[in-house]
Amino acid sequence: MADVAMPRLLYVSDVPVESSQHGSALLFRALETYRADRLRIIETGSPSQPARRLAGVAYASLPIGRRRWLDSRLHGVYSAWLTWRAASGAGRVMSSLAGFEVEAVATVGHGFGWLTAAETARRLHVPLHVIVHDDWPRASAITEVFRPWLDRMFGKVYRGAASRLCVSPFMAEEYERRYGAAGSLMYPSRSNDCPVFDAISPRQIGGGEMVVGYGGSSSGPVVESLKALARALPGTRTRLVVFGGFDEDAKRQLLAESEAISFHGFVPFDRMICELREIADVLFVPMSFDRSQRDNMTISFPSKLTDYTATGLPLLVHGPEYSSAVRWARAEINVAEIVDDPREAPLRAAIQRLHADTGRRALLAANAVAAGQKFFDASLARAALSAALLGRPAGLGTAAAGAQA
Repeated sequence: MADVAMPRLLYVSDVPVESSQHGSALLFRALETYRADRLRIIETGSPSQPARRLAGVAYASLPIGRRRWLDSRLHGVYSAWLTWRAASGAGRVMSSLAGFEVEAVATVGHGFGWLTAAETARRLHVPLHVIVHDDWPRASAITEVFRPWLDRMFGKVYRGAASRLCVSPFMAEEYERRYGAAGSLMYPSRSNDCPVFDAISPRQIGGGEMVVGYGGSSSGPVVESLKALARALPGTRTRLVVFGGFDEDAKRQLLAESEAISFHGFVPFDRMICELREIADVLFVPMSFDRSQRDNMTISFPSKLTDYTATGLPLLVHGPEYSSAVRWARAEINVAEIVDDPREAPLRAAIQRLHADTGRRALLAANAVAAGQKFFDASLARAALSAALLGRPAGLGTAAAGAQA
């Protein structure tokens, strides 16, 4: 994406652009090779950490809300207020540009900054490009009476954008049904310098211990999924290793379910890939069974699969049958061990099958590596974003092609 023909791009969003996880990593990797002098980043939520930023790119922090209010019991009402006020932040954004001639605006449909971005693009008379990685109209903690209003505002911005990039084909399909506008597919991708290992024949465990690895966030739904896994461990000669920023409360909750858990903290993605490969036999992909999370589980996509499929290890997907990870894994056939039942017994049985069957682990590992190259190569997200910014056909990045893959 270093082509001089790429537009001078202004990114405005609550989602920081940094080499970390979730949407932040998705943006960092998609923009990793964008010419630094043709890119300006304005973060309207929590700012990125300087050490994790894109090299040479100018960043600015123009927060829309106050964290202490967003973390209070008034969050729902305060979110409605910020949603109503967000567009007025366009003036501050434009005043901060310092001579940067904007040719396109990009944003992520999460939080409040997408409304600021939309108004900025309107005032500058340049195209708006919307990237969506979660179902914000449903996931927002806004007071419930305001949710239909939020949905209408989101739909208006989504329909009016020059391009709409969705993180899964399931999201593109649902949003086209919901909002009446087609979206293109931009799966999460690996980093440009991601280490990628060939599939390995899993260790001959026999009567020994198997290690299940997890790397990712410590959100409430994730902790609940890991607790379910911990409850299934007794009697399986299996332990769990966890990478990520888990606080003391989350650690206590997990250790209360099983003592066979160790915590390795948040580490850079390349180090996590190498360490998981060295110490784990299977990697855990959790999707929440909580009915309140159904919409997001159906159309979002677990970004951890980009790095997981680079390890050469087999996957264990645990989530409801409607979740994007389960649907993706089933469509690819033998790319993961799948458990779509929330009860402990089926999860324990899957762990025992993987523990006993070296051939099964080897098959799943090989297929996961192939799927990673097919869907998450570093070039694919950049190609999808480039096609959107240049107004070109997206090719394999279209929602239809993604749904058929």
